[in-house]
Amino acid sequence: MKKPKIIFIDLDDTSLDAKTNGSKHFSEENINVIKEVNKEIPIVISTGRGNNEETRKILQDAGLNTFIAWNGAQIIENGEIIQGYPIDRDVVQELFDEIYLEKVSVIFNSNPKKMGFVRNKFFKFILKLGQNSARNYSEFRNDFIAYKALIWSPSKRKLAKLVKKWNLMFSGKLTVSISGSKNNFIEITAYNVSKGQAEAQYCALKGIDVKKAIHIGDSMNDASTKNIVGKVVTLSNSVQDFKNIADEVLPYSYKNAGVAKYLSQFLK
Repeated sequence: MKKPKIIFIDLDDTSLDAKTNGSKHFSEENINVIKEVNKEIPIVISTGRGNNEETRKILQDAGLNTFIAWNGAQIIENGEIIQGYPIDRDVVQELFDEIYLEKVSVIFNSNPKKMGFVRNKFFKFILKLGQNSARNYSEFRNDFIAYKALIWSPSKRKLAKLVKKWNLMFSGKLTVSISGSKNNFIEITAYNVSKGQAEAQYCALKGIDVKKAIHIGDSMNDASTKNIVGKVVTLSNSVQDFKNIADEVLPYSYKNAGVAKYLSQFLK
């Protein structure tokens, strides 16, 4: 693909290559190149992060206002939700019953303080959530709209088993995928909701051929874009499973403006 019609970019461990006071953000080099490329080729962030103030601030630094949140559960354009796919409330309860049974931790909608639930205080410490963040299982009330659930356990083997179990158990109800820079999380959205599906929908809304789109990511929650967009690109820090299916594996990591290095070719 000589020049794409649109570029979708993940955030964590892909384009957020700088950190200030514990908060990740784009480096100046990434910001400058993203802004320049975006003048000619639309750049849309496609992330597992939520539709919240922190995410919007990150995007604003690079002059971006359109993004796909929660792995495809929402598409936001100019501050407006143009597509939204919550998890059915009955299915949320079924999922939480399984979380309780399997004794794993969960954060709904990227909100650990109000929608994080753990087995006990020890797991609050392990997750670095603090005493005032997350709640015990007993405090769960199925009274909110859930777009994404993030599952954690200290055992990656257990997470791998749960992905297989829940993909069978919730077939036709949920999309369950392994995620994280070390395959150390599970991310769950409504059925048939993924980055790949959302990117296809956004392209259709804009009259863009999705086969002329590029997706840049690093983990298995980016794998859903394979065979949907025209080209899937990853960096050297990506998990091996994603490298195995990517169309191009870059020789450098996301650090030190890896995304800018790749995007620069489209400024020529």
